[in-house]
Amino acid sequence: MGIGSEVNEGVLSMAGARRVSGGKHDSVTGAHPASLVARPGQSGNRLLHLKEGFAAVFDGSSIDDWQMAGSGHFVIVHDRLESVPGDDVGLFWYTVPTPPDFILRLEWLRWRHEDASGVFLRLPQPVGGSGSAALAAMRQAFEVQIDEVGIPGATAIHKTGAIFNEPNQLLTPHPAHAAAAWNEFEITAKDQEYSVRLNGRLVTRFVNADEARGRASSPGAPSFIGLQMQPGSRIAFRSIRIKAL
Repeated sequence: MGIGSEVNEGVLSMAGARRVSGGKHDSVTGAHPASLVARPGQSGNRLLHLKEGFAAVFDGSSIDDWQMAGSGHFVIVHDRLESVPGDDVGLFWYTVPTPPDFILRLEWLRWRHEDASGVFLRLPQPVGGSGSAALAAMRQAFEVQIDEVGIPGATAIHKTGAIFNEPNQLLTPHPAHAAAAWNEFEITAKDQEYSVRLNGRLVTRFVNADEARGRASSPGAPSFIGLQMQPGSRIAFRSIRIKAL
């Protein structure tokens, strides 16, 4: 779906955007290059309605508990986070440790079909805000991929909903909605078993056998979640919430 100057009910504009970088807000000036068209019933300025024991990770208004490592930044637009990528990979991570086992739900949207991102699970705390710190943390975590193209190789383990680059997962690929439409992930991490649902449909089940990766959060070694930013890719996130199991 093309994205640009289209205006109708459900347009998600950049009016009132605030810059997100290292947990601080700065005003953003100037026109934004694009607007997004939501599906009916999915347009902006929603309150995050929590139920079933979920707690807000991003409620649409506050990023006080988030930090940026690496390149790029996020802006808050109404009730969502929108990425403004830099020239290298970035990691926007939530500084409150996750429960040892959890269900994570969030909605995401990409500007173009080829835009890519990822959701990182069980990150160790990045040491500093540099790109190398972000990469070091990401290598010890697991990434739920957002990429309809599937770079590299257009293979299923590199496509949306897969645990990125893990060959031993049980995959049933399902396509995401078209560009500029919202999608929902439900991600479960219990012990070392992971499952991912995309828009209600099971995409993968994965059992981790690597003791050095994906360590569950503990008082002495907390772990975290994070959102990946790729150079040249525009992604939005909203309604991020978590539930302990």
